[in-house]
Amino acid sequence: MTGATTDTVSFGLVAPGSPGKESRFEKIVEIVAVILLGITTIGTAWCGFESVRWSGSSADHAQVASDKHVEAARLFGLATQKIAYDAMITAQYAQVVASGNTKVEQFYRDSLVRKDFLPVLDTWQREVEAGRTPTPLADDQQYLNGQLAGYRTAIAEAESASQLGREAGATASAYVSVTILLAAALFFSGVISSFRYRAARALLLAAALATLGIAASRMASLPVLF
Repeated sequence: MTGATTDTVSFGLVAPGSPGKESRFEKIVEIVAVILLGITTIGTAWCGFESVRWSGSSADHAQVASDKHVEAARLFGLATQKIAYDAMITAQYAQVVASGNTKVEQFYRDSLVRKDFLPVLDTWQREVEAGRTPTPLADDQQYLNGQLAGYRTAIAEAESASQLGREAGATASAYVSVTILLAAALFFSGVISSFRYRAARALLLAAALATLGIAASRMASLPVLF
């Protein structure tokens, strides 16, 4: 029986019922492995949580961007309708002014001309009375900027939301890559106890520590979303 026990120990395995046979090195390795298991498990759970949060944020920003693009299309259509209407009213108003019918002219101003367009129409009329050729509406940048302001704002907001969505998606992917590294560290830590040879255990421990260090450095550079 004694010979069998000696043979077992000589091959690097601790015989049952021989608790004090492990060396100090082996005990330290076991403790460190347990600590690494705890750290990597918590880290993996945390990265999974952050990845889900950032993926959700990316989806939210994508939805906002989509809504803003729809709103921008609506505002652009409305702006072009206003421009077309103003151009038509201007042409008709010019004919009325040329005819000298002040009552019809006043009717146009009170009932047909858009209130926001009256200052532009007055400027146009002064230019004509001064003998100058007024700037066509399609070339009047100040007028066009006023009509397209809402559309351009919506487009800018849509692009901003899209950019935030892309950044959130990239962050989610980065957390996934860190999760993979932590899973590797978790594997190395978990199999340490399966080996009794010091060289193998030391190599696995070093691999676990190195992988965990890389994962920790990457995770430290990532933003956090609670």
